[in-house]
Amino acid sequence: MRRFMFLLAAVATPATTFGAPVALAAAAETCVGASSATYRHTFNGGNGRATITAVRPLCPGQTQSFGLIAYTAGAPGGNAGQFTYSSDRASITSAARSVTLDVVVPPCFAQVVAVTGTELLEEVTSAANPYGSKTLGAPGSRSSGPQALYTGGSAECAPAPKVTFTNACDGSYTATLANGATANVNAAFLISGRLTRLAPGRSKTVRAPAGGTLTIRDNTFTTYVGSWRPPEAGCTTTPAQQPTAPAAALPTRAVTAAPEAPSAAAAPTATTTTDAGDAPAMFAPPTATATAEAATAARGMSTGSILATSMGLLLIGGGGFLLVRVLRTIREP
Repeated sequence: MRRFMFLLAAVATPATTFGAPVALAAAAETCVGASSATYRHTFNGGNGRATITAVRPLCPGQTQSFGLIAYTAGAPGGNAGQFTYSSDRASITSAARSVTLDVVVPPCFAQVVAVTGTELLEEVTSAANPYGSKTLGAPGSRSSGPQALYTGGSAECAPAPKVTFTNACDGSYTATLANGATANVNAAFLISGRLTRLAPGRSKTVRAPAGGTLTIRDNTFTTYVGSWRPPEAGCTTTPAQQPTAPAAALPTRAVTAAPEAPSAAAAPTATTTTDAGDAPAMFAPPTATATAEAATAARGMSTGSILATSMGLLLIGGGGFLLVRVLRTIREP
């Protein structure tokens, strides 16, 4: 019995001895709301990086956002304005206790700031930090660490942005963004809150909204406003008619009228001179002219028809000649 009681006491002792540390550890990991949460951060403005971590995890459904932004700026100590060059945003949640933000720092006078929230200004009219206590590490910030504000660079920022508009006859137009080859930094263009950067010597075409205006702001603090206008070359109000092919001409052929046959009045007559007592010649042999005329009249006939006609004429002529000789023989005493 004594041994049993001793073992029971030995088992119960650790529970009372180590119960408090276990409870403290559990209490340390209790989640918190975003509005009361605290953070710690690291910041390297020259490299454009910041890391933020929640001291205690956020409760499910809670979110805290952070932003990091880099500006082109004037010389440190001056009063030149700042124009957005690169930005990054991220949020800590119950599932993501830590975030890292990265931006591109311009290779000239620049300012980099890490802040609580994501309401980042596109441009600032002075060299001052406009975020105040929202700056991580600044007085009033809920994040512990160095003040997340960097101002540096060793050269004047000299972008060479240019915007040109091109209009089309269909009512559309485009904007061509460009950065001159002599620039020492990327040109930055803001179009409806969207940032576009172009390296020196590069260009990009942006289509404008149909029937609307297009406003573009660049990092020389110049604003361009475009809207459709008729092209300088003018537009044709009605579509040009397509040329039609001429109607194909029907093939033609030369038609030569056949020569008319000589009339009876014009036909030459052959006469034979005889003695007073001679009988008139009933058949005269065809002359060469009559033969040619007959051949001409027979044009268009076949070769065989022409030969047959010629032979008939010769026979008729020969027969007439023989008949005349016979008649003369009969009448001679």
